[in-house]
Amino acid sequence: MGHGLHSAAAMGRFRTAMQTLAALDLPPGQLLRHLDNLAHKLGDDHLATCLYAVYDPINRTCELASAGHVPPVLVHPDGTGELLEIPAGAPIGVGGVPFVAKKIDVQDGSMLVLCTDGLVEVRGSDIGAGLAALCGNLIDPKQTPEQACDVVLERLHSDDRKDDVALLVARFDGVAPTEVATWDLTVDTAEVRRARTLVREQLAAWHLEALTDTTELLVSELVTNAVRVARDRVRLQLIRVDKLLVEVSDDNHNLPSLEPAEALGETGRGLHLVTKLAERWGSARKAVGKVVWFELPLPRSVRD
Repeated sequence: MGHGLHSAAAMGRFRTAMQTLAALDLPPGQLLRHLDNLAHKLGDDHLATCLYAVYDPINRTCELASAGHVPPVLVHPDGTGELLEIPAGAPIGVGGVPFVAKKIDVQDGSMLVLCTDGLVEVRGSDIGAGLAALCGNLIDPKQTPEQACDVVLERLHSDDRKDDVALLVARFDGVAPTEVATWDLTVDTAEVRRARTLVREQLAAWHLEALTDTTELLVSELVTNAVRVARDRVRLQLIRVDKLLVEVSDDNHNLPSLEPAEALGETGRGLHLVTKLAERWGSARKAVGKVVWFELPLPRSVRD
């Protein structure tokens, strides 16, 4: 909130903190709480509104939390707009206010429209009028997000507005069930061999045999680690999109760490292999336990 150099510097600090927290895959409400706490530790007397959303393309849900921000609009596949009712919270920096998240089901082909109040607030007019216009049939879901932004700005923005405007339109296109394979494994070392077999068969079904050796090796390492620490369950999931995403989750919340190579014996080198062979990898805590994941690029013949 506000203008000038000091406000811009404060916003830069908030943005950097947000990006760092987002990389930890925290739930929206929890992320806003950490951001608010950090604002107080930094001794910043500036306030900022924030809207944070996480989309799950497999379960087709979107979880949102707000820190005093303008509510978003969900445009359904038929073109009707719905102003989402999300607990408002208070701006980042106020402190002592809970941030309550809301999870909604979303259909493929729908769009989420997020903006700052500069787009919908007109001096001398109720912000509700601007939000109502944003909920009107402005957006054709068949448009690209870029085209939708152009239409909204053309209809709602005018040169006499004094405030800055930020507009974001995101399209929800879920991952088809045929592109996801999930297996529950028992907490038994014998499951490592079964995991390799499942991976080999699934990649063959997807015509991704070129990735079999690397994927089998890395899955073997991650499932071995998961079986060692899990109490009741381990899950293996493969997702084929514009890359191959592999996730191994278990019910132990302790995140794995990459140890120096000289400190390792014959065992414990699994994450070093993942680091060397995967394009990207990471880990995150879940509501119960954790997930360790890695990505591999699809073969050029499949991408083309």
